[in-house]
Amino acid sequence: MDDSRKIRQHYNSLMGLARIFDDTTPKSESIASSLVREYERFMDDANKDLPSILSPFNKGDFLAWEDEGKGWYESAGIKAHMQRNLGILKTMVDDFSQTPVTEKRSFHFVDDAKLREILERDYQEIQKGIIAANWKSAIILCGGSIEAILLDLLFKDSVQAISSAKAPKESDLNKWDLNDLVEVAVEEKMIGSEIAKLSHTVREYRNLIHPGVEVRRDLKVKPEEAKIAVEVLHILIRELS
Repeated sequence: MDDSRKIRQHYNSLMGLARIFDDTTPKSESIASSLVREYERFMDDANKDLPSILSPFNKGDFLAWEDEGKGWYESAGIKAHMQRNLGILKTMVDDFSQTPVTEKRSFHFVDDAKLREILERDYQEIQKGIIAANWKSAIILCGGSIEAILLDLLFKDSVQAISSAKAPKESDLNKWDLNDLVEVAVEEKMIGSEIAKLSHTVREYRNLIHPGVEVRRDLKVKPEEAKIAVEVLHILIRELS
């Protein structure tokens, strides 16, 4: 379980326990030891997952009186202690809520180690862009990632790529545009035709960097385009994995 889920789990557990304390002792000044033990169990579990985070709890600090071996504890003090820990957990929950949750993807099929690192980094940024509704940056990063993956793929057999019926006259693969890379990769059956059908959304991604070109060509930068771009990238990753 990741940290964010653990924090939310403990926050919700403590919220529930606090409600039980309030319902059981709405006006009472004392709390029975059985309820206090539940709070101790919560603290033991929470401290295993979140060491040195919560305010330490020692029930002896809140002992009001004992009767026939049973302890009774100050209601107000323990409830205040619980609220202090709820505040700590709530702050952590809010911090995680403001941080986009992303997943990692493996680009093990890419030969160039430095390029793999860049692709992994950019994939994280793409997800953050989608979460934040930054459609333009997501499309640009998707286009760059797709181009880099296809270029690496074609370089594995550059002779075959250059001699393809769909290859442009330019023999330097580094100078091919995304459309050329897609057409040749599909023609040589390195990738499926589904990518060619969808990739029109990202084929002019480089032009999005220039506002003037974006205006003149009336390029679309909307959620639909960004999500299709991500889907093309996902299909490519799936086919090559």
